[in-house]
Amino acid sequence: MSAEESLRSKKARLTRNALHEAAITRVLEDGLACATVATIAADAGVSTRTFFNYFETKEDAIVGLGAEVGVDEGLAFDYVHSPAGLDTLAEDTARFVREALLVGSVDPKLPARRRRLFALYPELVSKSFDRAEELEEIVTGHVLDRLRHLGQEFSSEDSAWRSARMLTQLCRVPLNHAGQVIKADPEAVEDKGGTQAIFEDSLNLFRKVLDRLP
Repeated sequence: MSAEESLRSKKARLTRNALHEAAITRVLEDGLACATVATIAADAGVSTRTFFNYFETKEDAIVGLGAEVGVDEGLAFDYVHSPAGLDTLAEDTARFVREALLVGSVDPKLPARRRRLFALYPELVSKSFDRAEELEEIVTGHVLDRLRHLGQEFSSEDSAWRSARMLTQLCRVPLNHAGQVIKADPEAVEDKGGTQAIFEDSLNLFRKVLDRLP
């Protein structure tokens, strides 16, 4: 992957994230019916034409369900081709899952704002599930590539895919646990200095649980 491609990928991700956050802000301020693609695009500093390069509707922008749902190429490459072995596979996969499934925002209040939106507009919940399922499918493909990179063999393609999917779902546990911690105590984000620290605590607990298994 060239440096130019990496920069282009980063710019696209930042634009997608800016539109996602602008959509959430605009809907919370004006309401779902009054928020428009034009105002969301203007808030993000892009044209409506650029908006439609990333999202088909304002509802898609709110939940981050883009026309090209995917995982950053550099992130996926580094995960798949890591020199680490099987001993750190679960930890590496948990970190990869977190980076891949979360819309990269520097705003620690974004998850709480999303939950507020879903409470106000339950019809958006199904779209959120759609996004998570699409991303999980893509992530599972990269997890399978990592397993094969490590020399793992499978009896069939179906067995390989099911194994990769199970590992992906298992390694979502630290992310889900961190989300529950934040939901139960939103002030923990500030107390811990950000969501990353809460995730690391959950990941440490995850490792301990795995180490105790026979």
